[in-house]
Amino acid sequence: MVKVKFDSFDKLILNEINKEIEISVRSVPIKGEANKEIIRKISKYFNVKTDNVRIVHGLYSNIKVIDIFLK
Repeated sequence: MVKVKFDSFDKLILNEINKEIEISVRSVPIKGEANKEIIRKISKYFNVKTDNVRIVHGLYSNIKVIDIFLK
């Protein structure tokens, strides 16, 4: 599960206890810009292509479920 804070400072925190990622993005959630930034940050953190990161649930929410295809 990913918790998102919009219009905030850039940061990404991996909480291994709760199996959550807390991510802050500068983009506002308009026209999918924040979702694109989330995908870019997660792909960079896990060192995968952006095509291998997909938002499964929560496109319009600040709590998201994301698939990451690691190769």
